[in-house]
Amino acid sequence: MNSEQLEIHCQSAVKISWTISKSLLRNGTLIVWRGNKSPHLIRALSDVSKSIYDPKQRRFFLSSPVFIFWFGYFLISTRGLQQSLVLAFLKSARTRVIILMENYDKKFQSKAEETTWMRLVESYLVDIQVVKVQHGQELRRQVVPERKFGTLAVWGQYSADSFPTFGRSEAHYVVTGPLQDSRYRQLRGNTVPQKIWDICIISTVKSEEWWGPAVSQRRQGYDLLMKYLVDLVDELGLSVAIATTVDRFTIDGENQAELERRYFEDRFGSRCFFPDSSETFGGLMPDLLVEREKVAGVKERYATYALSDSSGVTIGATGSSLWESFGRGNKILAVNLSPNSALNFPISGPWALGEATYEEFRKAYCDLASMEEGEFERISRGARNHLIYYDDRDRPENRLNRLVRALLNHGDPLRAKDEVERVNR
Repeated sequence: MNSEQLEIHCQSAVKISWTISKSLLRNGTLIVWRGNKSPHLIRALSDVSKSIYDPKQRRFFLSSPVFIFWFGYFLISTRGLQQSLVLAFLKSARTRVIILMENYDKKFQSKAEETTWMRLVESYLVDIQVVKVQHGQELRRQVVPERKFGTLAVWGQYSADSFPTFGRSEAHYVVTGPLQDSRYRQLRGNTVPQKIWDICIISTVKSEEWWGPAVSQRRQGYDLLMKYLVDLVDELGLSVAIATTVDRFTIDGENQAELERRYFEDRFGSRCFFPDSSETFGGLMPDLLVEREKVAGVKERYATYALSDSSGVTIGATGSSLWESFGRGNKILAVNLSPNSALNFPISGPWALGEATYEEFRKAYCDLASMEEGEFERISRGARNHLIYYDDRDRPENRLNRLVRALLNHGDPLRAKDEVERVNR
């Protein structure tokens, strides 16, 4: 429905779009939070009635008395304009379930304290069920909160067992598996990439703001790993591919894509291969395999996945792509050369290395590279299944769909968890 909109600027410098439309309020039982940025969630819930909502929209429903009432109510309670708009919308739309990728639960200042959007929802709209979906690994170690709420859909049993001890706020954990990895497996189909490169290096190179201080443990460990890799490549004459980050931006005048590429060229020179990140599979597999669709206008790309699958051993310091590559059965070597144990690969084995000398690193690589594929499959199977859930008969998107449907039907997280897991019993 087209709706007439007026734009005004408040003294707070927050821009609000005033609209006379009530179309969004008619279908707000299930909200996909920032669904315009979450194609995997939209696809998983393609057969469920839902609304996409983004708090940045700041829409005021001028023709809805109910919305206006709740906006005034929450404005008095929160003393925050944007918070009141969001809460009034959710209340007026009679929202029962919110689902979001966990990285979109952003922090903001509310009254005198810092909070997140879902904490705000939990504080004022206690009947709404919140489902967050695991976005990546977990490095934080915080005090376990007294007040827990919501459900986290996680990649595997390791996350379900360990994340609560890290200080997470969720009350319930349901194993669904990684959506993006699942999508890649489906698009790849029966295609088995050839092993073209000896080593695939997972990049975690970003700006100083991301790294933290130049002498941070994380950066020191990564820089030392790169030194070891340069020596290893020189000594053994290995071929190298670099899995760079897709969709890098310019921050404070600094092009992050150029910064990342320069980091590796300064160390490996022209010997390293960079995939074409504009192509779905980095140019390593035909894009004809891809369904020509754009969910929520987001182009999906899997260069890192394809590059890792095309390499003998994938090496990195830490990162979710290492988890997913390991889950797909690839040989990986996750190396933490810092004293920070939070950067360790979560499951020990020949695929994980802590603080080590160059000679120890070299041996770990050579042992992995020379290991028969069947032997690696045998010794890693249990660890892979514990870390990353995937089953062609019950894919992650299907499990997430059942979880959301059960919460819509019953509003009981424990019963919903039971319904998700019932298929495989």
